[in-house]
Amino acid sequence: MGKVLDPSDPARADYRLIKDLLEGKKVQNLPHEYDHAIAVFGKLGGSWEKVFKGSVRHTKLLKNILKAGIKNGWISKAPKWG
Repeated sequence: MGKVLDPSDPARADYRLIKDLLEGKKVQNLPHEYDHAIAVFGKLGGSWEKVFKGSVRHTKLLKNILKAGIKNGWISKAPKWG
């Protein structure tokens, strides 16, 4: 059986995928930052259809964009507590 959707999960499939890829990275999940990553992914020739069909090349491109976003600060890190 597939993953059960939680009402707190984003409604869009691309947002859910990005959220899942960023899980454990200690970042804030902000939709406007997702939009920026999605725009960069499209400009670099990424295809969501190919990602959802399992293309390793396009998935790796998306992961590299997210990694660069964290490194360069346009994906906000979660606040540190304590």
